[in-house]
Amino acid sequence: MLKRAAILLACLVVFIAALAGERGGLVFTDTIHDFGDIDARSGRNTCVFEFVNASDSAIYILGALSSCGCTIPEYPHEAIQPGQRATVRVTYDTIGRPPGPFQKSIHLTIGGAHPPIILRIQGTAVDTTPNQQPLIPFR
Repeated sequence: MLKRAAILLACLVVFIAALAGERGGLVFTDTIHDFGDIDARSGRNTCVFEFVNASDSAIYILGALSSCGCTIPEYPHEAIQPGQRATVRVTYDTIGRPPGPFQKSIHLTIGGAHPPIILRIQGTAVDTTPNQQPLIPFR
């Protein structure tokens, strides 16, 4: 079931990217990044989303809003010229967050008539604190 959902999601991403390319706009290589298992005490974990401007005119990213204060997006503030490649960096901070699975989203507002773009990160913060129980039980 999970494999079928992953295949369907991949097809949907390709379809959306194709539509964006037809209308022109920012076409991302991937819109989802899976960190996998990360140490819950690791602090800042960063991934990079790459894209190209597939339109015939310059495009601006007007803003990036994350679903949580633990997720910080960095994006180009200058115009992205036609054919130009650029990146959006997303940092997830595990400090102060409970161990376990996480899913966060970043909503990019694009100038002009271009629809917003949603980037997603996910993974599992694993508690790697050593067990502090004594080896010999007290009697």
